[in-house]
Amino acid sequence: MRTSMLRKCFCGMLLMVVVVQLNACGYPEVSPKTYEISKALYSVCNQKSEERLRAVKALIQSSLSNKEISVSEADMLNEIVAQAQADEWEEAMLESRNLMEDQAGR
Repeated sequence: MRTSMLRKCFCGMLLMVVVVQLNACGYPEVSPKTYEISKALYSVCNQKSEERLRAVKALIQSSLSNKEISVSEADMLNEIVAQAQADEWEEAMLESRNLMEDQAGR
């Protein structure tokens, strides 16, 4: 009987740790400009447009230079751009969507 109780307690604690870890994953809160760029990046990846991808990359750089986005935000966006440039369009599109979804409710 005692073993069963301990097992249930351990399983409950393990489940709680897993839930906390899952909630900790994802993108941090970003600026409105970064959110706007991620929407454009999603569209570009959906269309697999190398030309528009170059334009978004330039937008990221100019937004960083104008201090509209932070270095960490530019890094996140540029990682997604790099995926698209590696012909991983679907993965890049999903990452840009994840970035946007992680902003919901903030």
